[in-house]
Amino acid sequence: MKKLLLAVLPFVLFSTPSFAYTKYTVLNSTSGTVDYLIFKQMSGLFCGEHYIDNLTPWSLTPDSDGRGACLLKSIQGILHIDGEDIPLEYHSSGTSYGQFVIVSKRVDNKVTAKIVSADILGNYNNSDDTPQYDDTPSV
Repeated sequence: MKKLLLAVLPFVLFSTPSFAYTKYTVLNSTSGTVDYLIFKQMSGLFCGEHYIDNLTPWSLTPDSDGRGACLLKSIQGILHIDGEDIPLEYHSSGTSYGQFVIVSKRVDNKVTAKIVSADILGNYNNSDDTPQYDDTPSV
């Protein structure tokens, strides 16, 4: 039994792809820009910070590196829109989410913005869950 366990354990640990989460991907659904986002992960042997930079208006930007089996703790960045710098923050006790959207709105000439988790790559279970978009982006 011990030999069987020793033979199977390396296969389970190193060849199973389920130990890796999806890469971070961010949709900037605003007319502003983001110089960079910092993704801070939970402490771990191979877990560190990830960065996505140069998020242009109306763009979908993936992280160039894989994140392995690291849970996300927080995201920080600054949205530059209409001459204002708006802090973006996302906090979690540890999530496997990897897809996020930057959204903004204007109320009484004041722009607010936030970063939220979302299924932006279209991994929907059925057609009733699929969001409908028109061609006109709004701020």
